[in-house]
Amino acid sequence: MEKKWTKQKLIFIPIALIVFIAYISVTFNDPKGEQYDTSSAEGKLEQTLSQIQGVGQVKVYFHYDENTTKTSGDSLLDFSSTSKKPSVSGLLVVSEGASDPSIQQKLLETISRVMQMPTHRIMIVPMESKGDEQ
Repeated sequence: MEKKWTKQKLIFIPIALIVFIAYISVTFNDPKGEQYDTSSAEGKLEQTLSQIQGVGQVKVYFHYDENTTKTSGDSLLDFSSTSKKPSVSGLLVVSEGASDPSIQQKLLETISRVMQMPTHRIMIVPMESKGDEQ
């Protein structure tokens, strides 16, 4: 007993495939639904800063000082070990809302307090919009 493909079935399959592809492209390319990688410190900071009103999408880059060493000694065994533990020495923040000076100041103060870092080590720049390209 052989099943015959009807015109309806032959038309339905490509339409269903097109709808599925459209759904996937809309779901994964939606900038509003961007997910931040909260497993890293940068991702956690990005997610938190993006919740501030007017900030919009945020990207954060930490600059680590590679020359910082941490020394720990064990007085019972009378030896010390040194291990390199880099510390954040600078921060770059790229934000959609940073073109507004009041948002930029709010970001600067927030990051300075949260990271316990002087403001001269924090740089905040506006994010380029996709429509801004020339």
